[in-house]
Amino acid sequence: MRGFWAAWSGWTLDGMDSFIFALVLAPALGELLPKSGMNGAPSDVASAGSVLFAVFLAGWGSSFVWGPIADAFGRTRTLAAAVVCYAVFTGAAALAENVWELGVFRFLAGVGIGGEWAVAGTYVAEAWPESRRKMGAGYLQTGYYVGFFLAAALNFTVGARYGWRAMFLCGGAPVILAFYMLWRIKEPDRWVAASHTASRSGALRRIFAPAYRRAHPS
Repeated sequence: MRGFWAAWSGWTLDGMDSFIFALVLAPALGELLPKSGMNGAPSDVASAGSVLFAVFLAGWGSSFVWGPIADAFGRTRTLAAAVVCYAVFTGAAALAENVWELGVFRFLAGVGIGGEWAVAGTYVAEAWPESRRKMGAGYLQTGYYVGFFLAAALNFTVGARYGWRAMFLCGGAPVILAFYMLWRIKEPDRWVAASHTASRSGALRRIFAPAYRRAHPS
């Protein structure tokens, strides 16, 4: 259960970091567009915000890179790396001085958020028994929407008082969760068994590779 709650917390903070930009879009772009040589009128803020949402989703779509990494290095370590990715680049958005820098940070945060989404689901599917897998997936989904409420609460407190940069800085908090995952969460037994099988089959292929084939004529 500890692994499930870690994955659930990752999804919750995933949802929080995803929603922060929607809450601070107007003040952030109202400040950054003029610094980028653009008009900061409300219509331009709306247009630039739409483009940045598309950039964020493009990063999310690029998160397929996490699949091979999770297969090679494990679900827990990859999950922690994805959390670090979206947390660091959400926090880095607080340092953006123009809309281009904000776009880069949002793209990279999207890569991490999409990775956490995928790897957390895989972790729960492998860690929970077959009879409870559907239930685990359903419970996991709830975390993302709890994150929306967290983002709204932050905006009501931190954002209203300290501004949009402070909101993005709060988005860096999930780094703490990543360290917890590395320290306390073990790999699913299914992945451990599969990785051992892959290692043995890989060793067998190497034995019968061309370089060693003459040494094993049998």
